[in-house]
Amino acid sequence: MQLSTIDSNRRNGYIDSEDEADVSESRQRGEYPDTNQDHIKSRSRPAFISGYESIVRFLLLPRQAGVVLLLEFLNSFRSFGLRIVIYNYITNEYGITDTQAGKILGIKGVVDIIFGLLGSILVDIMGVRKVSVLALSIAMIGRTLVAFGRNRMSLFFALYFFSPCGDSLLAIGIYRVALKKLTTPLTRPLAFAVSYAAWNLSSALADVVVDKMRNSVSDFELDESYGWLSGVYTPIRQFIVVTWVFVIITFFIAFCFLRDETVIDLDDIDDYDTSSQTCQENRGGADNNDARWMNSVVPHDATPSIPMISRRILKKWFPKQFTMVHSHEDEEADQRQMNVNDPDPTNRLISLPNYKVYRTKYAYESQEQVPTSVPALRNPCRGLLKVIKQIITILMIQNTWKVLIFGFASFSVAMQWTASEIVLPPFLERRYGESIPIYTIQSINLFGCLIMPPIVGALTTGTEDFQIVMPGLWIMACSPIFIALLPNVFGACVWQLVLTIGEVLWSPRQDSWTASLAPIGMEGFFFAFGSSRELFGPLGDVVMGAMNEKYNTNCLDCRDQYGHFCQNLSNSNGTLQCVSVQESCGLFPTALGDDTVPTCPTTCLECPTWEPTDPSAFWYLLMLFSILTPLSVWVFLPFLRGGRDRNDGCYGVFRMSKRRLLGICGAKNDARSSYDHVRAHESFDSEFVVSDDRPGVSTELEFA
Repeated sequence: MQLSTIDSNRRNGYIDSEDEADVSESRQRGEYPDTNQDHIKSRSRPAFISGYESIVRFLLLPRQAGVVLLLEFLNSFRSFGLRIVIYNYITNEYGITDTQAGKILGIKGVVDIIFGLLGSILVDIMGVRKVSVLALSIAMIGRTLVAFGRNRMSLFFALYFFSPCGDSLLAIGIYRVALKKLTTPLTRPLAFAVSYAAWNLSSALADVVVDKMRNSVSDFELDESYGWLSGVYTPIRQFIVVTWVFVIITFFIAFCFLRDETVIDLDDIDDYDTSSQTCQENRGGADNNDARWMNSVVPHDATPSIPMISRRILKKWFPKQFTMVHSHEDEEADQRQMNVNDPDPTNRLISLPNYKVYRTKYAYESQEQVPTSVPALRNPCRGLLKVIKQIITILMIQNTWKVLIFGFASFSVAMQWTASEIVLPPFLERRYGESIPIYTIQSINLFGCLIMPPIVGALTTGTEDFQIVMPGLWIMACSPIFIALLPNVFGACVWQLVLTIGEVLWSPRQDSWTASLAPIGMEGFFFAFGSSRELFGPLGDVVMGAMNEKYNTNCLDCRDQYGHFCQNLSNSNGTLQCVSVQESCGLFPTALGDDTVPTCPTTCLECPTWEPTDPSAFWYLLMLFSILTPLSVWVFLPFLRGGRDRNDGCYGVFRMSKRRLLGICGAKNDARSSYDHVRAHESFDSEFVVSDDRPGVSTELEFA
């Protein structure tokens, strides 16, 4: 580690005196060898990692990993917070009908997809930091217009331009790209689990906060002396202002602390399997010199990482377990290797990781350093052709069509998530009043997705994928039956609970299944194909808006311009009128008899001009549409599971047997194991060579 680098990092706030002392002591003990050394000993990756060691390795990751997880948490609150209230917000405060709202959100969804694809390209070219700062800068303008704007023009400008340019670039998972670069194979599962938990926890907190504000916070008004800030601020608008503050906080954290860095664990050989292949290819068959191999694996500017939690603090937290830590010194290498190969994992001593970090460089700043043998970066047109070639190549892989089929088939059951965001809030508010904790009911799903997936994963480890996926799809598909039979608050809660049970069975397992099918070196494209159902997202928004208009109509005559019900009885000059918390509605109370006290409507059910509709009809339709997913997956189940060829009844799709029929509930296939994709990987890897992603080395997939 160079002293100049330490000084630079200290100025940037990366290193404090205690951490610098840790690094110096570690180097003296030999735990952080210089990157210019001429020899490196290969160390085998252990097959078993204890829970303690997994946590320690995670906590010793670079501080940038903690920054990324914090940004992930804030990004979730910022984006999900607006998404859950936007439909009620534009229909209540802008006088937009349900059909118009569905179309507006549908058009916005199309624009979001376009900018999301653009963002995925920009991240690879410009890097996570530049895209994040740029997107948050634009998002601040868009969120300002949504929070403080008072006319439809500012709303449309925000939804159709600033939100796609800002929010959509952040919605492509750029922080997960950063987290992938800041983790190693041993720490990545736990790191992404923490990221998943942070996302769901933040989203659930957004649901709770908005309901707390709806029930505890009153409207307030700023007079005209405040200029463009003047106007009435309803609880929903106040919550959007809170998300605006979160956007500003996120921007300053990203601008001040986010860096483009990549971590390497010198004890984890899986990190540079592909690098070794590339290095051998670049040498053109030369002798495998350790120094050259080392330089190809670890860039010259790599330095020891400063952990999120220092080793001294970990020693204070876990004094007993820390005594088991095994040093990286050469004289203990033989003992360490023996412990790695020990069949009893409890006898293996724990080794602290040897993390190094270096600044990630991207195409825009590497043009001059890229050799002429890398035409994808020298020639943009050539690079575009390579991208098209990779898309064609991946479409020729059978596994791609598996995830495409499942993605399109799962669209119908995924419509329940859209219904939960667009239909459920106005359904509960219009029929049961403003006091109903709408978004707390929604949070049942988020808290369930926070707690249940690890439990389900632990209980179903080793079970064939579709033995878990099929029951989960059926449970989620049939869940709307509860709110259809009980179209009230209790039915909505039961629907959210049953929906969550089905979701945690099939959705995480689908992600794992997709990851296992992904060819090495083409994961990005492959996951994009795996998200194919998102192409129908805008259509879902339009349909849900139309369904609200038909089965869950609003009662504008009994609500003021801010969406409040005219539920308060007022006696003005001897005349009884119904007023809201903001204004008089021009509505007169009704009496059911001569001795009945006049009342004002607190829900649309009590509005005299409202035309009743059957709320159960929509939920029955949603259930029938959702059932198409498990049926469609069952039809293609033999192909999805693998183990058959084209001549075997078209991959088994047109074969019928008792086992085939039982597959509708997830019964195990009688064909070969579903792990045939491993053999597919072997044949695929024999045809392609994947290059390393560091500067100066080609990142494209090339024919061997």
